[in-house]
Amino acid sequence: MPDIPPGERFELQVLFLRELEHGYRAARDAQERYLQSPGDLEALDQITRFFHRIAGSAQSVGFALLSAHAALTERTLELCRRGTIEDPSVVAQLVAEGLTGVGVTLEEHGARFSERPLPRASMPPESMEGLSVPESVGEGRQLSKILVVDDDAFSASLIDNTLRASGFVSSYTTNAVEALDRIEKELPDLVVLDVAMPEIDGFEICRRVRSHPALAFTPIIFVTRKGELDERVRGLEVGGNDYISKPFEPRELVARVRSHLSRLTALRQMAIRDGLTRCFNHRYFKQRIEQELSRAARYGYPMAVAMVDADHFKNINDSHGHLVGDLVLVHLANIVLSCLRGTDVVARYGGEEFAVLMIHSGVREAELIAERIRGRVASTPFVMEDTTGEPTGETLSLSVSVGVSVFETGDNTRSMVQRADEALYEAKHAGRNLVRVAESSATE
Repeated sequence: MPDIPPGERFELQVLFLRELEHGYRAARDAQERYLQSPGDLEALDQITRFFHRIAGSAQSVGFALLSAHAALTERTLELCRRGTIEDPSVVAQLVAEGLTGVGVTLEEHGARFSERPLPRASMPPESMEGLSVPESVGEGRQLSKILVVDDDAFSASLIDNTLRASGFVSSYTTNAVEALDRIEKELPDLVVLDVAMPEIDGFEICRRVRSHPALAFTPIIFVTRKGELDERVRGLEVGGNDYISKPFEPRELVARVRSHLSRLTALRQMAIRDGLTRCFNHRYFKQRIEQELSRAARYGYPMAVAMVDADHFKNINDSHGHLVGDLVLVHLANIVLSCLRGTDVVARYGGEEFAVLMIHSGVREAELIAERIRGRVASTPFVMEDTTGEPTGETLSLSVSVGVSVFETGDNTRSMVQRADEALYEAKHAGRNLVRVAESSATE
């Protein structure tokens, strides 16, 4: 079990043996039902699923021999279920031999684990509440949210523990209906999904997830049995992104998860970034300001919005062409970004206009930041270049006008942006290259 610390491996073995003992008792009950009624296919199915779970999990926690024994028993019982082996006495003997092998493992290892406290892997998903998850995803240590869906509690917790050990915020569920509900509500960054789920299988869960607009690009990694080519192909056809086979290698799982999260980050950035300036786009700004307005109203902290507009930008396009105009916009965006704090947000609002969201900023701080932007633009001319990228010696003097509005009780996106726009208009009307702060609505 590479990459899992010895202490954590021991804890996983504890959990495995406890789940194994619970499943063993249930399988024994199913065995009794089958002996009383040899045609009881439901009982035979339950026993087969028990060995299927062991075959997919035991090797990952160091019980390779048990895994091989379970896989052989599962394959044989599959032949019984398909009618290849019809003699009930033969089937009963195969079940007895399979369960005897499991019983031997429990006798050998169960005693020394029986008094061990439950490992933290068994923490319910609710214990993860309250964690602050960043918007960016991709690296484990950035706390990307992952949901593991597997009806086998041990298999789910094994994957969950592996991901937590690599720095992800992971939780799991063993119920398909609950999984669909949580995926829709929590919008995880990635889903690890077992194919063989009762009631609703993994393929149907994937189809339903893909029908949700907000989850169209959420990576889904299927968990399949080793060698099940048909399952892997079908998983890709219904919208899955990848698969891992049981028993899985922890390093492979983590590598696949990180790879898909990196791609998701790139897709999300494309969706929220302006293609020219790489600032956020209008759509993202509207979503973000609504979030911050809600927080400001709830917690009572200050915030401000600044609308920054390039002066006489049309003259630049008319005199030097749109290519130079685009380069000037990139130049302005870089200046604006250099004037802000890490918590502030700048977006290209439209054309030559930028919107700046200043979180935890009152009127004085917002005016100071706006004046810093204005002054730095005025003192940093744009250097013209030839087609090879060499300076021509010609420069363009630039200026911006800035309008600022500060959050007031009852504000919404429209009212804040409107007041900032009105202040911007005042700056333009007063001669440009100026900062104006909107008056409080209470004084109007």
